[in-house]
Amino acid sequence: MKPQPRDPRRIYSISELTREIKLRLEGEFFDVWVVGEVSNFKRHSSGHLYFTLKDARTQLPAVMFRSACRFLKFRPGDGMAVLARGRLTLYEPRGSYQLQVDWMEPRGKGALQLAFEQLKEKLAAEGLFASERKRPLPMLPQRIGVVTSPTGAAIRDICRVLHRRFPNLEVLLYPAQVQGDLAAGEITKGIQVLNRLGGFDVLIVGRGGGSLEDLWPFNEESVARAIATSAIPVISAVGHEIDFTIADFAADVRAATPSAAAEMVVARKEDFLERVGHLDKRLVQFLAYRMMNLRGRLDRLAGHQAFLAVRHTLQTSSQRLDELSYRARTLFDGKLNGDRGRLQIAIRQLEASRLDRRLDQSRTRLAHLGSLLRAAQRARLIRAEHQLAGSGARLEALSPLAVLGRGYSLTWDETGKLLRNAAQVAPGDPVRVTLEHGELDCRVERSRPQGERFPS
Repeated sequence: MKPQPRDPRRIYSISELTREIKLRLEGEFFDVWVVGEVSNFKRHSSGHLYFTLKDARTQLPAVMFRSACRFLKFRPGDGMAVLARGRLTLYEPRGSYQLQVDWMEPRGKGALQLAFEQLKEKLAAEGLFASERKRPLPMLPQRIGVVTSPTGAAIRDICRVLHRRFPNLEVLLYPAQVQGDLAAGEITKGIQVLNRLGGFDVLIVGRGGGSLEDLWPFNEESVARAIATSAIPVISAVGHEIDFTIADFAADVRAATPSAAAEMVVARKEDFLERVGHLDKRLVQFLAYRMMNLRGRLDRLAGHQAFLAVRHTLQTSSQRLDELSYRARTLFDGKLNGDRGRLQIAIRQLEASRLDRRLDQSRTRLAHLGSLLRAAQRARLIRAEHQLAGSGARLEALSPLAVLGRGYSLTWDETGKLLRNAAQVAPGDPVRVTLEHGELDCRVERSRPQGERFPS
């Protein structure tokens, strides 16, 4: 049997070829210096740093292990230009190469970061970020416009939150790319188109999170100017909680995520009812405090010794005040219950029909009922105050103290009984004389019947 000819080809297995490339690559590039811009920076819980170094055309994966990180004198981040020293290694399981960094130092600012700061400074100098330009969000919007990707998670999160809180809210989506070279133009056009359509109470412009490059359309000048010139209040909802975009500074309100933007736009129905209940409680407390003050003043007047003779009149006035208070409270409770019932009916109608057809009527009705309630309360309080003032004036006119002030006095026998006739006492009896200021303890020397003249 003839021997088989030997195959002259050198055939590698994948592992053998990868090992050969690894040996040659790491043997050739064991100490290199690389300059580039940091992107996709991540700090792992192990302490290792993973990032990408890039220039205008190429990207290079890089890793810096914890043992080398202790020599860092700065904190790397996306957009930062750095000078790195290390060696090229090949990660055999994936067959990909990377730069294992042993030393890194900052080298100015990255192009994207520098562009961001320059545009931010320019627009801030023009006043586009001034607080006085910011507009408040409507309490109960009817129509909401959204500029984002129709296939992204942002629109799903927004619709989920809005449907849970007010399912009949009208939401209009303008589909736009939110990543890539065409994204800034589409976002700008979406804001402008929704402004031309009109009828929107608020706009939400945003997307989910991503790297600095992914979010860059929201750092474009055209997007910032479209937001700043929008006639409709704008919420910037770029899902990047750590850093701000130019759109965040230009918008009326910044939300950390699209879901948070939806929560800002529409308060929960329970929160709205809780607010109405809080105002109801404050109004009841005010009326109770006012009535307590009036009753306290009346009680202090009634407790004075000089008014013992006119207690009956005071008690009658106090009873009248209680009656007026009860009637006012009954009227208030009736109005309040009626208003609360109408509010519940209005809310059910809002849930059962479109808000843009019913909400204006409910607002007007609620404001009218509130004004009627406040007018009724003021009228009741004014009448109660007038009646109290009249009672006080009558009590003041009947007060013995007013008579004493004109030079008269009151005389009491030793039992405390008010003397009205000289025959009620005999010579030698002790008496007490009340003057305007103070009292006199006296004794009767003689008494004369009415009409008898005092001897000269």
